[in-house]
Amino acid sequence: MITVPVRHRFSVDDLLLMEANGLFTPDQRIELIDGEIIDMSPINQPHAACVRKLIRFFQHHLLLDQYILDAQNPLQLTEQSLPQSDLIIAHYRSELLSEEHIQPTDVALLIEVSDATYAYDRNKKYAQYATAGIPIYWIVNLNQRQVEVYSQPSGDQYLKTEVHQTGFAVLENLIISPEDIFPKTK
Repeated sequence: MITVPVRHRFSVDDLLLMEANGLFTPDQRIELIDGEIIDMSPINQPHAACVRKLIRFFQHHLLLDQYILDAQNPLQLTEQSLPQSDLIIAHYRSELLSEEHIQPTDVALLIEVSDATYAYDRNKKYAQYATAGIPIYWIVNLNQRQVEVYSQPSGDQYLKTEVHQTGFAVLENLIISPEDIFPKTK
């Protein structure tokens, strides 16, 4: 007799099998974190506009033979974690355009755009990305109109934190400004 609730953790393979068998529809926004299937928030207009602005900025300023931009696709961190980040900038490998998935070791910069999900992005995803060795993790905080830059992963945390509300240097010493990131306010 079970006297305590039992949690069932899923693997990435379990999740993919469930998706292949129609348990989840293609329009459902889910991710797998520490073996738990998490419903993701719907993407609102400010969030979508921010992601588009970031894509546009990096497409115009990075050498696309050195980097790949990947928006809102899963990144397998472990056998039990498959988050869907908003934007990944990965080091270019031709295999990533055909048969291979981006791996944590490919990532140069990972970005989460955050409004209602800030606490989740700052706590749960922060620890996941640090543990996986993601070298630079941004939280674009739409509510505060600031970018939190975390770097130097060590264990489940980052050793260096910067908070920007004005322009700052990013990959390849590019300067990105708030106008390049945040949608206009009404």
